[in-house]
Amino acid sequence: MGSTTMTDDIGKRTIFLGQFRLVRLQVINWGTFNGYKDLPVEERGVLFTGPSGSGKSSLMDAHSAVLLPTHDQRFNASADLNVRGAKQGTRSVADYVRGAWSETNDEHNRSKVRYLRGGKPTWSAIAATYADGVDAITTAVVVKWFTGAETDGASLKTMYQLHHGHLDLTVLEEWAQRNFDTRWFKQTHPAHYPDSQAAYVRELGKRIGLGNSKTALSLLGKAKAMKNVGDLNLFIRGNMLDEPGTFDAAQKMLDAFTPLNEAYETARRAHAQEKVLREVPESWTAYRESGQTHNLAETLLGAPMEHYVRGVHVQAIREALDALDHEIKSLDADLGEQERRYEEAKSAYVSLDEQLRREGQALEEVKLRLDAANREVEARERTHRTYRTLVERIGEPCPEDEQTFVALRQKLPRILERAHQDKAEIEPRRHAVFAASGQARKQHETKATELATLQASRSLIPRREADRREMIADGAGVAVTELPYAAELIDVDEAEEQWRPAAEKVLRAFGLRLLVPAAHQRAVQQFIDNHDMRGVVEYSVVPAESTAADRAEPGTLASKLTVDETHTAGPWLAGQLAGRFDHVCVQTSEELDQHRTAVTLNGTVKLPGSHYRKDDRRALTDPASYILGGDIRAKVAALEAEVARLAEAEKQARAEADELDQRYRQVESTIEAATQLEGFTSWMQLDHWSATASAQGYAERIEQLRADNVDLQRLEDDRGAAEARWQSVADARSDLRNKLSALRARQTSWLNMLENETAEPHGTSNDAHRSYLDQVFADLELAVTPDNLAQVRVAFRKELERRRDAAEADRRYAHARLKSAIERFVEEWPDSAPDASGDVDRSGADFAALHADIVRRRLPNAMGRFQQMISEDMVPSISVLQRAIENAANEIQSRIDMVNSGLSRVEFNPGTHLQIAYQATPPAEVKEFRGNVDALLRDAPAARRDPEKLLGQFRRVRALMTRFTDDDAESRRWRDAVLDVRTSYFFYGIEKGADHDIVSTYRNTASSSGGEQEKLVAFCLAAALSYNLADPDSEGRPHFAPLMLDEAFSKSDEAFSQQALAAFDEFGFQMIIAAPIRMSGILEPFIGQVVLVDKRVAADGARSNATSATFSDLTPRQGRTAASVPAD
Repeated sequence: MGSTTMTDDIGKRTIFLGQFRLVRLQVINWGTFNGYKDLPVEERGVLFTGPSGSGKSSLMDAHSAVLLPTHDQRFNASADLNVRGAKQGTRSVADYVRGAWSETNDEHNRSKVRYLRGGKPTWSAIAATYADGVDAITTAVVVKWFTGAETDGASLKTMYQLHHGHLDLTVLEEWAQRNFDTRWFKQTHPAHYPDSQAAYVRELGKRIGLGNSKTALSLLGKAKAMKNVGDLNLFIRGNMLDEPGTFDAAQKMLDAFTPLNEAYETARRAHAQEKVLREVPESWTAYRESGQTHNLAETLLGAPMEHYVRGVHVQAIREALDALDHEIKSLDADLGEQERRYEEAKSAYVSLDEQLRREGQALEEVKLRLDAANREVEARERTHRTYRTLVERIGEPCPEDEQTFVALRQKLPRILERAHQDKAEIEPRRHAVFAASGQARKQHETKATELATLQASRSLIPRREADRREMIADGAGVAVTELPYAAELIDVDEAEEQWRPAAEKVLRAFGLRLLVPAAHQRAVQQFIDNHDMRGVVEYSVVPAESTAADRAEPGTLASKLTVDETHTAGPWLAGQLAGRFDHVCVQTSEELDQHRTAVTLNGTVKLPGSHYRKDDRRALTDPASYILGGDIRAKVAALEAEVARLAEAEKQARAEADELDQRYRQVESTIEAATQLEGFTSWMQLDHWSATASAQGYAERIEQLRADNVDLQRLEDDRGAAEARWQSVADARSDLRNKLSALRARQTSWLNMLENETAEPHGTSNDAHRSYLDQVFADLELAVTPDNLAQVRVAFRKELERRRDAAEADRRYAHARLKSAIERFVEEWPDSAPDASGDVDRSGADFAALHADIVRRRLPNAMGRFQQMISEDMVPSISVLQRAIENAANEIQSRIDMVNSGLSRVEFNPGTHLQIAYQATPPAEVKEFRGNVDALLRDAPAARRDPEKLLGQFRRVRALMTRFTDDDAESRRWRDAVLDVRTSYFFYGIEKGADHDIVSTYRNTASSSGGEQEKLVAFCLAAALSYNLADPDSEGRPHFAPLMLDEAFSKSDEAFSQQALAAFDEFGFQMIIAAPIRMSGILEPFIGQVVLVDKRVAADGARSNATSATFSDLTPRQGRTAASVPAD
């Protein structure tokens, strides 16, 4: 860029090479400086001095405008803001550009500002040149202009410039003459032209060693007007310590969580999709196969089945005929042999019988009489046995002679009359006793079944409701465990057990309400709506994500209940209980009227509108019927006691019924027996004793005849044996003949049947049909004979129909499961559905393929990416934040040590040095965060191998991220406590003597005298600036040296001022000071140059000028101004 002879006035650097110092300040039309001013600045600093109001502060403000962002510029810093009525910002950039030089009142007594450059377009420019004394020179330029007569800052336009090397501001005059043609200027004078102040300040900071420290910039602005730092701890925190890098590390961590959370959602989505579609492949296969089976069975049920069964029948007939032919041939041979044996046995018997007839005619006659006598004995004994049984039934002794027989017959009318009376007495009672016994048995069986069901199901829900839920779950294709009753998730708090009876009464209906997840709403609704539920069904849909549940008010029924918060419906249910069951719990009914809704310990409920209700039905008062809670022990004990009581009641009722029934049957038996006994009119028909004696006489006669003729006895024995042999052979022959006759008849019938069957179509030529029908026939396990065709046909048809119906049922079931899964998928992920029509036949194969793709590719990829990100990105980024927190703390301590090293080189008071002391107390939040990080790092290896632990790792990460992103007051406090390491430090100043003993402790500068304040402020400023700008490689000297001090040390004596200036000098700062002439003697040892500023006022305005001078030039002026009070 262009340079002028003024640059020749800037000498070679002799101190602190590599440190950026101000070497030149140029202004055009700045305040009362009209036109162009070019001021070289000596490497050891410059003193702007002159009379009060001459424009010293204007030059300081010019440097602020080119160096600092607007909020740190602090124009007219020499003004005492502690004076009553004083205010910050009384000067503005617009005032400087217009050249405001006085303020008067107009004719209406309103304030009127007079400008040097008012009423027309005008412009101002400032340039500050910085050099490091080695090879780097940067000129920063800020140009401001009005294109019209405006005076407000909003109308100002700005151009920022950064040039390598020197730039003469006069090059802007042509730009102004060209009506502020910025485009032309940028093309003519290439340089860096930032488009905003932030970009300008950022780039300038990089070039001149300021870096990105906002605190350093702010502190440079504050230093101009720093009169008092107040609380040292707050000053050091706010002015020495930049926002630590932990906030950036936290943001990077949060940025890493965003893709991790997306990866988790992708994996969760894939897992959820796989779960919804898990049964689709199997159901799709079952749907297609059952459809094929149904169609095949339906096709075969007609003529194909008839032909196949006929073919089976023909085969069975042929096999049976072959077996029958063999059997007939065998029996024909046997019959010939039996015929021969029959003739031989018959001939032997006839011969012996004729011989016996000739020789034993008398014996035969006695035998005939014996046979007749024996038959009479048997008849009388049979009649007597019947008689004796009847007599025993009426409870009388059985007569054994005619006299007792007659006596009993005379007694029978009285027995009958008494029995009829007993029957008339018993009969009315039988029905009631039997009904009571049956009711007792039914009650016992019902409770016993309920107890068995409870022990098996481990649920307090009644069997009817449990069966109804199972029916709904099966029909809707939903797991029973996903449809809990509200009562299964609710229980009475252990400390409030006395309120269980009341809670059971009030919550009975609500407890038997099904809780349906929103994901299953459609399937459950459709099934319930399309089917008869055989009773009342109430259900509530539980949203997928529940808001924070309302807390139950203390003292209400809801507050005495607990909810299973581990269940997904728990939070929602807790909110429902808090809202629905806000009944105030009172001890007695007298307290009910004090509340809108309330319930007593005994279960009386008061409802709005002075409505009262108490339900003491046994189902609500019996502990065996309680439904609340998942612990069945109390209900099991109650049911066991109830079952035992009902068993005893049933036993007693049954015993009473049995006893009465026994009496009734005895009476009926007596009536029946007595009535039959009246039919026995003669003793002769019962007297088997006399008949036995007669038969015995005939038997003795036969024995006598046989004893008298031994040959006759032998002949009789031989005839008997021959007769037995003949009869046996005859029977065998007859059996064979009958069997052969039946077999030949069967053979004829089967032959006719075979002829008829083979005349009709039989068998099937379709291999697939035959294979399926063979399978059906084999599964029947039914033996086929020629005679059971009808049975086989019926069984075969039924089996085919059963298979057809079973296939159709399987097909419908598979269809329902497919449709439910597809509809759920389309509803939740329409963008991922291969087909959104819901048509199972059209889209079933696509969804089965989608499930296979999810299992094979999508889910493993998503889980792999999720695992990789949480292991390789997220956990390390959290660990990086932890290290950033530790590093920030170490950095603070390291830099404080470096600052203290600089302070130790300058005496604060004779023989003492000021040091910055601190106490570090990390808050509990930091320890909590460190514990979380340690846990994440500890579990990282296991999480790589175990999906469940990986998910747990993510949940911990997500909970941690929530703490960092939530915007409530507690979360913000926690976040700041963890990230802002500065808050864990308490800073204060200590003054140490030569022996390192603490002489004084400083916590607030306001408590010191004016001079002591300014010295302490100076030391604190030096420490703060050194902290932010120091270069650790150059013994703590700052990268950027210029330090502006406007009217500093106005209250200090010479000793205090020199000590303060020595501190700045020792730390390596280049002081740019605006001060009255009387201070020049004190400043001379620390300043390399003087610029004398004066101002002349004419009718057309005030104009300031600035010229270089020497300290010796100021000596005559010091006397004239010694008594003046500076106030620029």
